[in-house]
Amino acid sequence: MAQGRPKAAAKRPRRAAAGTGTGTGPRGRRKGGRAIAPKKLHVIRQQKLRKRLEVGIRARIERDARQRAGAAPPPAPQRPAPTKGKKGRG
Repeated sequence: MAQGRPKAAAKRPRRAAAGTGTGTGPRGRRKGGRAIAPKKLHVIRQQKLRKRLEVGIRARIERDARQRAGAAPPPAPQRPAPTKGKKGRG
């Protein structure tokens, strides 16, 4: 059996107030630029390029679709299909 006073339970740190920005801590904000590893920088550039190309392609497709829709003649009115009348039985 343990003797003496029980250990004090570890307290969880309090959450920062909602108004504080990210990157702040006991030392405050850090000055200077951040170094990004060359491999990661290359990956980030590829992702940005791919995203920009996808957005451009999607915009071009939508623009072409709008032009086609505006230039096409209005569709001819469709006549309803003839209904077959039931002949009287009996």
